[in-house]
Order: sequence, then C-alpha cells, then structure tokens
Amino acid sequence: MLNIERERIGDVAIVRVSGDIDEDGVKTLRIALVNCLRENCYHVVVNLEDMKFISYMGVGVLVERLRQFRTFDGDMKLVGLNIYTQRLFRMTGVTNLFDTFDKEAQALQVYSKAA
Repeated sequence: MLNIERERIGDVAIVRVSGDIDEDGVKTLRIALVNCLRENCYHVVVNLEDMKFISYMGVGVLVERLRQFRTFDGDMKLVGLNIYTQRLFRMTGVTNLFDTFDKEAQALQVYSKAA
C-alpha cells in the first residue's frame, strides 16, 4: 500500500512517499503529482526515503511528470533513493534526468538558491 503526504513550502511542493509504488501505487502517485500541476506548483521535491519498492511503471510516472513540470519551467528533485531504486534508474537510463539528494533540506536549498 502506498501512502502520500503533501506539503507546500512557498513555491515548492513536497511529496513524501511511503510504501510500494506498485500497480495500485502508480495511480496514487500520478494523482498526487497531477494535483501539484493543477495547483500551479511546478517545483516539486519527491521524498522516497520511506518507499520500499518502485515498479518500472512508477519510474515512468516520475519521468512523465518531470517533463510536464519542465514544460512550465519547473523541475522535480528526488530525495532518498535506496540502492534498489538507484539500480533501477540506471537500468532504465533515467539516472541523468533527475537531480537526486540524500536529504529533503538539500533539495529545498537548491530551489531557494534558484529563486
């Protein structure tokens, strides 16, 4: 089961993910990220520290939404990728698409410097 918590700090949305991004979780993640777009929030930090599993479809959702955020001059930063997720990103060739950070504060700091 996937749980998502959202918080907004200024122009940045933080999406905290816990659980599995499996077939059902993909839908939940997609909705959470689409809601950011609907709220005109194009700078997003996705915290995956508490995520246990992500499917190829989950990676696809992240890439798809990243492209949408960038269409609006936004971006999406990823936080807390575990070894499995790092390996999956390398295998799917998306490693270089995302800025990744160990801690949420690091990703937020990058956005604050850009403002």
